[in-house]
Amino acid sequence: MLIPAIDLKGGKVVQLVQGERLAIETTDLEYWILRFTGFPRVNVIDLDAAMNAGSNDVLVREICRRLPCQVGGGVRSAERAFELCSIGARKVIVGSGLFHGGLTNLANAKRFADAVGIDYVIGAVDSKAGRVVTQGWTSATALTAIEAVRALEPFCG
Repeated sequence: MLIPAIDLKGGKVVQLVQGERLAIETTDLEYWILRFTGFPRVNVIDLDAAMNAGSNDVLVREICRRLPCQVGGGVRSAERAFELCSIGARKVIVGSGLFHGGLTNLANAKRFADAVGIDYVIGAVDSKAGRVVTQGWTSATALTAIEAVRALEPFCG
C-alpha cells in the first residue's frame, strides 16, 4: 500500500529529506488535501511537535476532517494519542514516545495501546545509519530498527 504524507512545520506543508534538508514548503494546504483525496490512508506528521517547537493542531484538525489520517509527530503521551483520535485521527503514529534512555520503553508502549487500542497505534521506528533515531531525527540510539520492532510488536497494530 502506498501511503502519501503531509508534513507540517511552521503552519506550512513541507518535505524534509532525512529530517534535515527542506525540499518543499507551501501554505497551499488545499492542494495537498485534494491531491490525496481518494487514498485509503494519509500520514500527517507535525514536525514542530516532533521537534518540541510548537504544534500545528489547527492544520491537523482540518486535514483529519477531510482525509482518512494517521497522525504523528510529538505523540509522546497516551493522553496526546487519545486527543488526536478524538479530533479525527484514525490511527496515531508514535516514535520517540516508544523510547527512553536509548532503549525501547515497553511500559509506555503499553500505555499507548491501552489508551487507544493496539490496532490504532503505529510504531514509527525511524533509523539512520542503521540505528534508531528519536526526537525528530536528532538523537541516535544504540538500537537497530529490527531490535526495536521486535520489542514493540505486541503493542502496535
